[in-house]
Amino acid sequence: MATEQHKAQLEQKRAERKEKDSGDSPSEKREVVMHGAKLKCEYAQQLGELKVTSNELNIQDKLWATQGDGNNMINLQFKGTCGHPKWPAKNMQPPPCMSVIKLSPWEKLGTTTVQEQKVLVKESTITCNPDFNTAVASPIPNVDSIAIKPSPLIINAYFAKFELKTEKNVTTFNLTKVEERGLSYGVALVVETVGLAGKKVKIKIKSGVRKVLSDVDTAISFIDLKDIDAITKPENYKNVTAKNEFEVEVGKLASDATLSNKDSFKDKAVLKLMLNQKPDDLSFDLAKLIAADASKEALVYVEVNCSEPEVEYMGVDSGSGTKNAFLKEEGKYFKIKNREQAWLTTARKEMEKGVTEASHCNTIINDYHQVNREHKPSGCATITNAWCASFVGWCLTQNNFSAQCDPGAYSYGHTNTRYRNKKVVKDGKTVTLPDHFDDPVWAKTTNGGKLALGSICVVNNKKHVTFAVAKNKEGTHLFGLGGNQGDAVKVSAYSARNSSVYPTEYTITEDDYELPIYYRELKSESVT
Repeated sequence: MATEQHKAQLEQKRAERKEKDSGDSPSEKREVVMHGAKLKCEYAQQLGELKVTSNELNIQDKLWATQGDGNNMINLQFKGTCGHPKWPAKNMQPPPCMSVIKLSPWEKLGTTTVQEQKVLVKESTITCNPDFNTAVASPIPNVDSIAIKPSPLIINAYFAKFELKTEKNVTTFNLTKVEERGLSYGVALVVETVGLAGKKVKIKIKSGVRKVLSDVDTAISFIDLKDIDAITKPENYKNVTAKNEFEVEVGKLASDATLSNKDSFKDKAVLKLMLNQKPDDLSFDLAKLIAADASKEALVYVEVNCSEPEVEYMGVDSGSGTKNAFLKEEGKYFKIKNREQAWLTTARKEMEKGVTEASHCNTIINDYHQVNREHKPSGCATITNAWCASFVGWCLTQNNFSAQCDPGAYSYGHTNTRYRNKKVVKDGKTVTLPDHFDDPVWAKTTNGGKLALGSICVVNNKKHVTFAVAKNKEGTHLFGLGGNQGDAVKVSAYSARNSSVYPTEYTITEDDYELPIYYRELKSESVT
């Protein structure tokens, strides 16, 4: 027993000595702090760094840190997001640390004075009550002839859904941070800065760890919606081209007097993009590259550059020795996916083949029409051989989804199966069964009949059926991908819609109710 008790006492002594050795001695706690010192915050994801702006006196080529170095994100610089419990309590996503540092004065200062300011020591502490704010460096005491301007900062970059919303004559530009977005959809790229209002930054979006849309670390081209907004004649939309570098002014939205929340953008550069390489239709070449990836997604990151002098970047090394890459870390890459359903991919492959009545009549007769249960048209070039419904049914069944499988377009406005009138022998007599709809149920309607991506839409006063793939900016027209549209498989515009349904096997999500916007002329030959 005595031996066990002795061992326990030894272990306790060793633990006490280890704890004592690992802590600072009283003298060490009073050691002065210099520029570049590491900072610890219980709510930060990693150690921060102290940047000195309060004086210009060096010791061993390092600036002394003083009580004047407590100007929020100017002096205390932390990467990552703020983990303070106030954000989830407000149902808010944790913001970047650098945008919410709000400090009290330093406490437990040293006794040495540098330019009328007490120095900081290792035991000095400062309290942060995080809130959205900005900061400027305090003036250096007694040094009128020297003006030290804090370096401007590029803090963070991220993607967000954007919405211009007007309620009761109040207009706001709203951003919702997102980690992924669909190909051909609009998205905002937001760059957060300090001290760069009115200046311009250049932005590139590059492929991350895998080659999908481009080689790794190579820029990808997308549509700048600023170029779209500059178009005054719809016929010129087709002339807008994608580019792989974008220039944006910091604080541009802060000068928009129509926005009630303009002040929140004074330190932000906001780039609005269409994640596509043409304005008027899905870039199917990109969609095929995403489909070929094992994860069915493209991982991208953002590279930001500014030509202003002494800009400091708070990202990670882009490969050039400058920490100007953002989202370039495992688990943080932005994801681009193709949100179109499998039947739309099949339809696009037929469009890519250039299917028309003149060139592919046999395909229309032998493939598309063969999906019909009873009435099988035998041609492809007359009104009695219309093939829009046959094309819809073929695209669905090619992917193991239920279909109406009837060549009548209006049939697709019903969720029950259509049975055409026909003569049958019943009890020795020939009788005619009327045209009717009955079980099985092959489809389900969208919520409230709303337009949805990939939904099967009956249009043109129930005389045509097509797949919804997009809408125009004003929301007055849907763009449908279908057959027998101008005697071909193509995308056309329609101003009126009778119904929208999905096959029963498909699980509808809220995301389906958001369609991308296509920018194209509404030609009279395509508007029905």
